[in-house]
Amino acid sequence: MNLKFEKSKLKRELQRSGKEYSFKRAEENEFGEKNGNCIEVGTLKAIYHESNGHISTTQGDATIYRKLKTPMLLCLYDDATFLNVGDTTIINGKEFKVTGLVNIQEWGIIGDVSLEVIDDGTV
Repeated sequence: MNLKFEKSKLKRELQRSGKEYSFKRAEENEFGEKNGNCIEVGTLKAIYHESNGHISTTQGDATIYRKLKTPMLLCLYDDATFLNVGDTTIINGKEFKVTGLVNIQEWGIIGDVSLEVIDDGTV
């Protein structure tokens, strides 16, 4: 596998279709408690996509499946290493929380940031 070529392909796609996302992190006091303030920790050029999953529930004799979409950001792995679980970003007017960073194929080239919508119940 030519890893330089794979990295070049992703860089080209990010230049063509990528978008800048800024991330914030809640400040903490000396005891590790959040104090309500947020600081910007960085920006990331990435491509938004959704991964499909499913939730199954059992009701009596039948099983009901519901599709669950997991929002994700495809990016260069090295560019996303500043992120921590719990950092937040705004995408299309909705606030998302970072839930993880996956190193695709363990190459250290392609990163996939998993997100979760923060639902405050107002919409």
